[in-house]
Amino acid sequence: MNWIKAVQEAQDNDKACVLISVVNVDGSAPRAVGARMVVTKTTQADTIGGGSLEHQATLHARSLLNTDCANARIDSQTYSLGKALSQCCGGRVSLQFDLIPASPVRLVVFGAGHVANALAAIVAQLPWHSCFIDSRQAWLDAIQVLPTQAGAIQTQLLTSNAFMTVEQCPDRAYYLVMTHDHSLDYELVEAILTRGDCRYCGLIASSSKAKSFKSRLTRKGFTKTELSQLTAPIGQSITTGNLPMEIAVAAVADILTRCEKARVQTDEQQVVNNEPSAVVDSDPT
Repeated sequence: MNWIKAVQEAQDNDKACVLISVVNVDGSAPRAVGARMVVTKTTQADTIGGGSLEHQATLHARSLLNTDCANARIDSQTYSLGKALSQCCGGRVSLQFDLIPASPVRLVVFGAGHVANALAAIVAQLPWHSCFIDSRQAWLDAIQVLPTQAGAIQTQLLTSNAFMTVEQCPDRAYYLVMTHDHSLDYELVEAILTRGDCRYCGLIASSSKAKSFKSRLTRKGFTKTELSQLTAPIGQSITTGNLPMEIAVAAVADILTRCEKARVQTDEQQVVNNEPSAVVDSDPT
């Protein structure tokens, strides 16, 4: 598979990847400027020439993927093929590493009613991967996916086992719970909080419904920290009316606010750690 198809496949499957490009060659080298390859955590595609150079480049790409693959970044390294890598070419090759993150938001929406339909029109314009899950196929079929969508939208039929469905959701997802059944809503919220890795769990609810759910979850043993992951009623970042589109806008505002806070925290942590933007082999030979 060539590198263009590999990048597209990674994006289609919501996987972070690193595009490695030969940006400068001094002397003899396996490939010319412009050669590229793609590395994910488990695969690689195309080639920058094989041998020790490609092996070391792959290791460096995976180190980027294993440390911080949530944010795009550009890194670089220069390799002395003869002295450092014992390759007979003997030249020097400079590589650029473009970390292409997976979708920053994996959104799981339980419910395919009027609010969900309005929500689909919004998230279709965002670079998110969204999945709408409902037990009613006819309502799933009504979810409108705009032809100019920026992100990917999927639909899934909900089985009778809500806990199993939640277990199979992506890691560190954002959840919106808005089904037609209060008892199902409760079961889903309990399953989501039990996972322990949600970045946001929003419940469409009245104040009394929200209070009832939190009281029941407390009696089941959920801690205040765990319950803090639940936002109910949904849409607390802005004030809107009760039309489906207004509720959908408020729900998206919640998630965007949570995403921005996470981005700021990541940037601040990088400043504290004084992370370098590039690592270069300065061996002059």
